[in-house]
Amino acid sequence: MGPVIASSDALPATCDVVIIGGGIAGASDAFFLSRAGLSVVVLERGDQLAGLTTAQSAACFRAQWDEPDYAALVLPSIDFYGAFAERIGLPGWDIGIRRHGWLFITGAADGPAAVQAFVAGHRRLGVLDSESLDGDEARRRFPWLGVEVTAASYRAQDGWVSPYEVTYGFAKASSATFSLRTTAARILVAGDRVAGVETTIGTIGTRRVVLAAGPFSRGLAATAGVDLPVWALRRHRAMVTPRPEIPGDGPMIVDMDTHAWWRPEGGGAFLGIGLPEAPGEPALDVPVDWTFPAVAMDAAGRLIPFWRDLAGRLTQAEVSLGAGQYTMTADGRPIIGATGGVDGLFVHGGDNGWGVESAPEAGRRLSGIVVAGSDGPDNPFRIDRPSIVEPLEKLITY
Repeated sequence: MGPVIASSDALPATCDVVIIGGGIAGASDAFFLSRAGLSVVVLERGDQLAGLTTAQSAACFRAQWDEPDYAALVLPSIDFYGAFAERIGLPGWDIGIRRHGWLFITGAADGPAAVQAFVAGHRRLGVLDSESLDGDEARRRFPWLGVEVTAASYRAQDGWVSPYEVTYGFAKASSATFSLRTTAARILVAGDRVAGVETTIGTIGTRRVVLAAGPFSRGLAATAGVDLPVWALRRHRAMVTPRPEIPGDGPMIVDMDTHAWWRPEGGGAFLGIGLPEAPGEPALDVPVDWTFPAVAMDAAGRLIPFWRDLAGRLTQAEVSLGAGQYTMTADGRPIIGATGGVDGLFVHGGDNGWGVESAPEAGRRLSGIVVAGSDGPDNPFRIDRPSIVEPLEKLITY
């Protein structure tokens, strides 16, 4: 890791690449770009890395994908996480990987057919160890499932990581300079290309900028005259303190019918569900709705009875709540590459909530594009792909 500077310190006068955003995406980008031999400065407005959207993540990963482009990001990233310390060159670095599995469940009458089609999609993409379970087999393995469950998709090697340890591992293994408490105000442009970044502690000259600032990337792109087709969407995460009813060795659970989810954490659990919301303005402190934990537990209890029983007995002191912002795109896939219009401006964003599980491969790909100076025609995450403007179909199943 290069120098860590604070708001009272001077920025380097120039560098090869400025990355705006010190979350898991920016740290991954910094690692791969510095490994490519470029001098890198990362600007982070907060007091620490991974303190905004990364901090609110459930931090899960899964190989159970039936969409080929996302699978091409996630499957290599899972391999990277499995050998993280070796890959980044920091022996013994622990990212808290937990392979508790990932269980998709459904209570629909046509659930068995839907699960079989989902697992067939895994097979087409080379994932051979996921399983299609009928309701009885799912309950045999996970006795806390309700009688309403008709089918499930399961992969035992899926799980989650510590996003803080991943972020700081990437940072420590890079040679980048990290400037904390430093807000990027605008991107400087000379003619049709990037010339630098104006910040709250000074200006740094560069010919390349990577936007990895999550919901703030759109506004920053606008300072360079680029319209970034993303928007911010609030998402909550409730946490329940340790309770004996919660299976501590349980997997990540997703209800395929409602998209409600939960997973064990420290004897308790994280819970969430994507509720309909209008796009919001980027925010450092995202306001929370205290009705959310009850809604999330009720949704989880639809197919897992102990959640509804538990919801009626929990006190306010046993439930905490946080909220962050997903950065969304129209077709559900990220933008990784050149922004177009201004030479030297790149983006790693629009992850639609899947930024942690795709971060290593997305950073590797972004690095290659930055070094080359432009996208290749075969980049499925180009900003000018037709589906990001007028999606013709739902590209992401679950």
